[in-house]
Amino acid sequence: MKFSELSSRKVHIIGINGIGMSALAIYLKENNIDVTGSDITYSNNTINLEKHKIPVFIGHEVSNIKDRDIIFYSSAIKNNPEIKEAKKNKIPCYNRSKLLQLICKDKFTIVVSGSHGKTSTTALLGYLLVCAGLNPTIISGGIMQNFGQNIYLTNSKYVVVEADESDGTVFKLSPKYLLFLNVDREHIDFYKSYSNFKSKVKKYILNQSKKDVKIFINNDDHFLSSLKKYSNKIITFGSNTNADYSYKLIKLTHIKSTFEILKGKKILSKNLSSKLLGEHNVQNLIAVLSIIDDLGYDIKKSNIIKFKGIKRRMNILGKYKNTIFIDDYAHHPTEIEKLIKTLYLYKKKHVVLVIEPHRYSRLNELYDEYLSVLKNVNNLIILKTYEAGESYKNGMKSSKNLVNDLNVLNKQNTKYIENYKDLFNLLDQLVLNKSENIIVSAGAGDVSNQIRFFYDSRK
Repeated sequence: MKFSELSSRKVHIIGINGIGMSALAIYLKENNIDVTGSDITYSNNTINLEKHKIPVFIGHEVSNIKDRDIIFYSSAIKNNPEIKEAKKNKIPCYNRSKLLQLICKDKFTIVVSGSHGKTSTTALLGYLLVCAGLNPTIISGGIMQNFGQNIYLTNSKYVVVEADESDGTVFKLSPKYLLFLNVDREHIDFYKSYSNFKSKVKKYILNQSKKDVKIFINNDDHFLSSLKKYSNKIITFGSNTNADYSYKLIKLTHIKSTFEILKGKKILSKNLSSKLLGEHNVQNLIAVLSIIDDLGYDIKKSNIIKFKGIKRRMNILGKYKNTIFIDDYAHHPTEIEKLIKTLYLYKKKHVVLVIEPHRYSRLNELYDEYLSVLKNVNNLIILKTYEAGESYKNGMKSSKNLVNDLNVLNKQNTKYIENYKDLFNLLDQLVLNKSENIIVSAGAGDVSNQIRFFYDSRK
């Protein structure tokens, strides 16, 4: 099937309110394809879809697909009545990866993947290539602050796309450029084991290296760096000058990051500044700038500082009384660790970190890692584990166990809070404090909406 064939089809997307699926739906609509969708709840993404005149049904019902002749569905969809009805009526059904594959097939595709940082890096690469004049379509897994949504549409032959490793989407794409940021113990439920995941990544990267594909990998990632010996088409970036592209930190503050780039031993650009905070974001910047340099383009320093980032990545909601509220998506121990390091940049501030662990399976799989990264963190609040469709089973660790172990093992004073009413009462007390507070919420579940509600209702 070719993408052009969808112009004569009536497409339905199940799970359309997901951040990735909504971007694909908008892409279809802007290409004059008849598209509808369904999801279980109304959200901000629904509002955006409706602005693009895409009908969205709330609730999964057989009637939603009555005049549709092709279905695409989110990887999060399980035991769905619409899919069952479609299969019964021999309506073809495909995972979201198939739709992404069709979109990218005849484009000059730059794929960004990895366990962490891919959304910010996709948006950054896309934005800077827009500034450089390539003007690519950008398909991101988050709301890009410079564009106000999760997709930037153009008629260019170039497309920059975030490719999810969580459901194997990345392995189905055929890019011209492939950027792999890192590989971590994540989505083991899909791959069955960490070794299976690494084997899949290795096979994919080496297969792409046999084609006319430029591959960029993180030299600081032990597993990824081990792959460079297999191909001279693999280009590396990292913190050390033994990488093809590297960086030297000049200064990190809670306002901006200042650094310089080296190509080999030679300084490529001095005194670059970005509003993205923390060394991990400097590393993402080096990944992006190495690709742009390889493409043969120069980037103005002013364009780098103008990149506003992604919603829910150290996203400052605003200030109420003496308290600044910040929202972040971090939910894996590695991401939480990077967030904590970034928060240390807020010197002489009273920083309170509110974490909502995401999924019982992740908490239990990575329990020791959670204990390690949260060790000796002051002013830490841990909420009830966000289930995300999972059920608690006897013998599983929960947020209560995590708080108890942190306090007993490290003599911490971490607080466990069961519900948002109690959290809001505590936050109300904090904002009355005359000292300057930074309240940071982190998680992939409900914590973002709740903290936003608290802030909007109090300011």
